[in-house]
Amino acid sequence: MGKLSWTIDRTEHLVTIRGTGVYDLSFVMALGSAMWAEGAVGYGKLLDLSRADIRLTSDDLQTMVATTRLAGATTAGPIAIFLGEDPDPVLLDMAVLLKSRSGNRRRLRVFTDEWTARQWLSAEARIAYLSNELSRLPLKGARGHQAGHGR
Repeated sequence: MGKLSWTIDRTEHLVTIRGTGVYDLSFVMALGSAMWAEGAVGYGKLLDLSRADIRLTSDDLQTMVATTRLAGATTAGPIAIFLGEDPDPVLLDMAVLLKSRSGNRRRLRVFTDEWTARQWLSAEARIAYLSNELSRLPLKGARGHQAGHGR
């Protein structure tokens, strides 16, 4: 069996996971550590699991959900899970279960088409950028803003 790997693209602010191999808790934890070390936690994540062998226990899944929730939607980038056009039912169940257990605190979607997954990640990045820019604008009527008008 091959190996899953990841790339971190600073220009696109995208982490891409792909390959043929085992997607298990040790892989997920190593990926998480690498993203924190590289400052890429806020990047979008494209998980191409179309050729992966998912090996997650219920406890593993619970650990992943807890870790995913720690980095909430405001700090962590969106996650697009690409399963391929005709995904294995077990793979689909695992992805849907991960999404369900993650709840609304994370932007996570499951796709059967990579192009659509990339489009969604791109749209989510634009929304996050605009939200970040709007949060930097001064509030109308804020004390510091009024002080500049000689009041």
